[in-house]
Amino acid sequence: MEFESLISNFQMIEELLDSYESGDLIKVASLTEGLEKVYKEFDKYNELKKLNNLVNYLKQLSLKLTEVPEKEFKIISLFKDITSSFLSFFKKEISGKDLISRINEKSHFIKELIGEQKKEEKKEELYPPDYFKGIVQDEKLLLQFFHEANEHLDEAQYTLLELEYDSTNKELINNVFRNFHTIKGSSAFLGLKNIEEVSHKIEDLFALVRDEKITISRELIDVIFYGMELLRNLLDIMEANEYKADKMKSSFLKVNIFSYINLMKRILSDYNVKKIGEILEEEGLLNKGDLDKILEKQKEEDKKFGEVAIDEKKLTSEDLAEALKKQQQQKLKVKRMGYVKVSNEKLNSLIDLVGELVINQSMLKQEIVNSKASLNISDRNLGELENITTMIKNIVLSMGMLPIGDIFNKLRVVIRNTAEELGKVVVVETEGEETELDRNVMETIYDPLLHIVRNAIDHGIESPEERVKVGKDKIGKITLKAEHKGSGIEVIITDDGKGIDKEKILKKALELKIITPEQSTKMSDKDIYSLMFLPGFSTSENVTNVSGRGVGLDVVKKNLEEIHGRVEVQTEKGKYTKFIIKLPLTLAIIEGFVTKVGSNKYVFPFNLIEEILVLEKSSLKYSENGGKAMIFHRGIHVPVIFCEKIFKENILRESENFISLIVSFDQFKYCIVVDEVIGKQEIVIKNLGNILSEYSYFSGGTIFGDGTIGFVVDIQGLIEKAANL
Repeated sequence: MEFESLISNFQMIEELLDSYESGDLIKVASLTEGLEKVYKEFDKYNELKKLNNLVNYLKQLSLKLTEVPEKEFKIISLFKDITSSFLSFFKKEISGKDLISRINEKSHFIKELIGEQKKEEKKEELYPPDYFKGIVQDEKLLLQFFHEANEHLDEAQYTLLELEYDSTNKELINNVFRNFHTIKGSSAFLGLKNIEEVSHKIEDLFALVRDEKITISRELIDVIFYGMELLRNLLDIMEANEYKADKMKSSFLKVNIFSYINLMKRILSDYNVKKIGEILEEEGLLNKGDLDKILEKQKEEDKKFGEVAIDEKKLTSEDLAEALKKQQQQKLKVKRMGYVKVSNEKLNSLIDLVGELVINQSMLKQEIVNSKASLNISDRNLGELENITTMIKNIVLSMGMLPIGDIFNKLRVVIRNTAEELGKVVVVETEGEETELDRNVMETIYDPLLHIVRNAIDHGIESPEERVKVGKDKIGKITLKAEHKGSGIEVIITDDGKGIDKEKILKKALELKIITPEQSTKMSDKDIYSLMFLPGFSTSENVTNVSGRGVGLDVVKKNLEEIHGRVEVQTEKGKYTKFIIKLPLTLAIIEGFVTKVGSNKYVFPFNLIEEILVLEKSSLKYSENGGKAMIFHRGIHVPVIFCEKIFKENILRESENFISLIVSFDQFKYCIVVDEVIGKQEIVIKNLGNILSEYSYFSGGTIFGDGTIGFVVDIQGLIEKAANL
């Protein structure tokens, strides 16, 4: 039957939607997995390919179920409508034209829901023109507030440390609450709206702690410390600008307080159950006018809200029942929220076992396919096993992930202390704190990030006097950003300092005889900046507690190589320096592209492969000096790497054509020649230990469904090895 597999997938999605309960992360993961299968299926049918964008929107929308809890029921309703439309089409109940018409209508609402939150956040992140207009022009009052606020923050900090060990002590909780309440009140009086808003949110959080709606935990204390560091930065700006209101305003604009305020809003909303009227208004069942009238009448008649609404015929009993059900789900969600601590050793063991499960599931599938004639196993049962295995894998991997915001918070303290030590004032802005990384990766990258931010403050950001001379604000700025890129993560550290002096690096490299004068004239910017990562290399003229010993960036490179990460440098003299760290999302399981070279299988990272190309031998061009092969492809010259030479496979090529992969890496393209392409596959990476440690072009090994062993290729190592042949 045509579309049989798609009907099965959409029926599974329909079942998930029918049984969905608020905040059910497992069902959200299953929903996303189901949509991923639908996306792949659509590729088989030309008439459905045009709807692939819609499936992408649906995948984004499924994630919004947990990100935007107040829109959960709207999203579920929309999903049900779309799923029903698809099933009607596949069962031949409606035409393709009707389906497109319905989908176009829904597509508009999906884009609206996906974009809605982003628009709101973008709007909030911009300071309104009159935001700082109320700051008083009294330097003595501002100076007095500066000292008082710092005293309150110090007292709150000491109390929080005690609360970590005595989290139910009401006296300590009230003490912290009073500190932030005082800062909020004083800052509001002086027109310091940014300080007022941040301290108000922390005060709101402690109101929940005081009312026993939320329990103090180490994670919560970290969030509060993050806010306190933000407040200290704002106070430092006041001092650096000598309490002159106009100068303070221009520096305040550099500090984005709204990422923290939005984080606090999310935390507070998780513990806030909406009233029935708010839910009904949100669902569009009551307008503001009707809501106000019902509330007025409720006071007069001393009845419940729902009773008055039904009496006034503004609401049906079914609508009220649905709203009450939603409110109850919110209450349950608040009660359910909590964490169970698990040791790293147990979690790593669980991830290893899940890796074994994925391998065994793959091997079982291979055996069933090979002996299908003698086994009575349906594709549906096999598919269900695959679904369950994938779900378990995704959930277990997500358990081993931590938000990078934990590291960003620690770096805030380091930046503040280092800047104070060097007599500078530096504010920190963070983006993508919620981006999650494998906890093993997290443990490894802290030191590299630490060295980079300390170098940025010491070498990059100028002193306040120097900054004023070159027309910059006295206050330096460091931005810490994390974002998903392909199947990995990019962590970007940017400072608005003086940039990196290429000539100074070359001069130092020549002094140390790392390069020759002839080499220095031919080096690209990338080659020059890579010299900074050599052991013992430093351009600092004086040794300080912060830098100058030639230890730092070599640690960055070494630590990142251990987890198959890499670092790039971008800079402009006098303006900025940017370190881009590229990391694998997880060390356990990756999307791989399996190939064969000689008698062995080799896996390449799928996200780096742009296309598969059949090369004609005659299209190869060889350079005169080193005999390196190249091809001219899509308007550019692309170097060719013959894998058999690097992997030491004995191959006798008789064909005039080569199979190759076009790989994009570090903004360059490479043509990698292999013998055979097997295809995309989920790969469980196994550590090879010291067995193949001398082969820098392998990042690990894997076991395939048929029991054979393959090697996972490290592209950077492969390219470097090819360059040295």
